[in-house]
Amino acid sequence: MIRPSQKTPLKTLHLSKLDMIIRAPNTHTILFYIYDHPHSSKSPPHFDAEILKTALSKILVPYYPLAGRVQMNQNRDRYEINYNAIYMNNFEPNAVLRELLILECDYTRDLCLIPLLMVQVTWFKCGGLGLGFTTHHHIGDGTANTDFVAKLLRMVAGLDLLVSPVHDRIHVALRDPVGIKFQHVHEFDPIVPCLPSNGFKTGDQNFDTTQCLFKLSKQQIQVLKQATISQAMKYTNNNNHKISTFAILASHIWRSTCNARDIAYDQEVKLYIPVDGRSRLKDPSMPEGYFENVVFFSICIAKAGDVIHQPIWYTANKIQESVEKIDDEYLRSSIDHLELRQGLPDPMMAHKIMYPDLKINSWVKFQFYKADFGWGPPKVVRTCEIKVEGLSFLINGPDGDDGLTLAINLFSVHMPMFKEHLYNFMPINSSL
Repeated sequence: MIRPSQKTPLKTLHLSKLDMIIRAPNTHTILFYIYDHPHSSKSPPHFDAEILKTALSKILVPYYPLAGRVQMNQNRDRYEINYNAIYMNNFEPNAVLRELLILECDYTRDLCLIPLLMVQVTWFKCGGLGLGFTTHHHIGDGTANTDFVAKLLRMVAGLDLLVSPVHDRIHVALRDPVGIKFQHVHEFDPIVPCLPSNGFKTGDQNFDTTQCLFKLSKQQIQVLKQATISQAMKYTNNNNHKISTFAILASHIWRSTCNARDIAYDQEVKLYIPVDGRSRLKDPSMPEGYFENVVFFSICIAKAGDVIHQPIWYTANKIQESVEKIDDEYLRSSIDHLELRQGLPDPMMAHKIMYPDLKINSWVKFQFYKADFGWGPPKVVRTCEIKVEGLSFLINGPDGDDGLTLAINLFSVHMPMFKEHLYNFMPINSSL
């Protein structure tokens, strides 16, 4: 157990309702960084875990909530964090690799006993090294967590923190006066799966899931993007028609998922896209180093038949419009709407199944490969475990690799067809 090296504030930190949207005990975000043994004489020849422990102890002073535990304040009907310590483990792999890369957490225990941060160091026989970080989603989102890891490794390398974290939830508090100016339908509702009553059309009623990684090269992305924009210009008579790369990829992934699932054409399907509110909240703006959940959801709704048969650019436009509407006023309205709801928000993904819906997280902006503690950038960065069917992540590659990796969890019976549709670009070009 590692504790802050200095005294931290003797107070609890209340969690906002944004912190509680993804509410379930097993909502840790897991990231694993793999490093080659350095060949440079300027790099330390061996990784000293004691240096990491010392850096963790120091960084837990400004990041003191990560050393805490979540508890329920019954009097105020809200969750809070009190402060304790974090768990760190050293491991040398000699069995099934995936089971060794991350620390296991006993989710049968009370929430107040579950650590918010766990760190594991894994040494490989080749001389390489793995660093696993398991962070609870109640304390911060992807932006907050990746920023924490980057700053921690700066401290391991003997560098300064630069920017101190900000923990005060006042930046996402209810406004005075309240101003709910939009209809916030589905945004904070639980995702309830709608499974076929008689199993899937394949006849397979086994609901086992599979997690897979799919590499999308720079060339493949360019082929898809150029074909989509070309067809959009043709059908809209607009030579300046602009569609983001993400919207095009999301449209293609959504179509591939609907095809693989063999969903009835008249079935309503939703695409959930997490949106970071930090750059969109303007009045007041978010302070640099804001360590919290500032994730909102763009939801694009369509019939499965339209997602499958409408041109890619058409669906991409809908996706882009659903994201672009989320500006400062919309987000402030969302916060007011959420804060005025009685009790805690319902857990969004408590069922662990999203079928027939899909959620695509874009982690492309996160600078995972800048995490250098003196051995150079990591060779591989991965999210080790996706526990929800229908949940996916787009992850960037190391410097010099302009491609992306799609990590997705689907029912095992659907994964082979998903792969076929994902990489089959010919129908995309002909049906745009």
